[in-house]
Amino acid sequence: MSYPLGIIAGSGPLPVLLAGQCRSQGREVFIAGIIGAASPDIASFPHQWIGLGGVGTLMRALRRHKCEEVVFIGAVQRPELRHLKLDWGGLRFLPRYARAALGGDDQLFRALIGEFESQGFRVSGAHEYLTDLVAPGGILGAIQPQREDQADIARALDVARAMGALDIGQGVVVRRGLVLAVEAAEGTDAMLVRCVSLPPGLRAGSSTRHGRRGVLMKLPKPGQERRVDMPALGITTLRLAAEAGLAGIAFEAGGALLVDGPTMIREADALNMFLIGIDPNRSSV
Repeated sequence: MSYPLGIIAGSGPLPVLLAGQCRSQGREVFIAGIIGAASPDIASFPHQWIGLGGVGTLMRALRRHKCEEVVFIGAVQRPELRHLKLDWGGLRFLPRYARAALGGDDQLFRALIGEFESQGFRVSGAHEYLTDLVAPGGILGAIQPQREDQADIARALDVARAMGALDIGQGVVVRRGLVLAVEAAEGTDAMLVRCVSLPPGLRAGSSTRHGRRGVLMKLPKPGQERRVDMPALGITTLRLAAEAGLAGIAFEAGGALLVDGPTMIREADALNMFLIGIDPNRSSV
């Protein structure tokens, strides 16, 4: 017997995409939509809206729908404790949350998974289901990174590794060896918006490709809990990178989800930007 998959849904299209794929394969789902994050489109499936502090409510809903396995998918902004409306389950989890919240996101995600596993749920990663979205290696599309792009990718890889070791963030923007921005709690797209607001001399330079220079690197942290926090890239991120004047985007092959990859590749070609999946363990890219 196949029990329904419990989908704990944050923002973006991935929760509904996962639910639709499960349904097409004959697997029932139940979606717990995080209030203020999840899309209204979850209403096409069995669902319940739940606040971030409703840990006990969430677990009861999952059990009521006979979910033994859960997937966390979609972005959720880290809440401030004073804004959380905690139920009894949330109050029980609070000490564990408070300790983990002093560290980076990865510590918080590990605490969250530990809480669900301690209550008998099996936690799986979205990438285990959405295998068609897992980023491949190599150059995607028609645009090749140039020599200066390769140098920026190598520099960005070094910076991303250092950031990841400190559990800071997954994204970094480098142009001509200069680090323009690093991702912290605000997320990748907000980081790119900051890059768009930089002075024109930093946002663009002379090159053979319509003034584009620099790279966005998205890289999982070393030892990152990918079941909850697999990096994801979509068309909005690509367009913001273009607006910031970047030449392309690099990501770990097998370590990122590309939301609607074919559309991303077509638009990247039209924008004269490269997309490349790299092996972060190689000494060169």
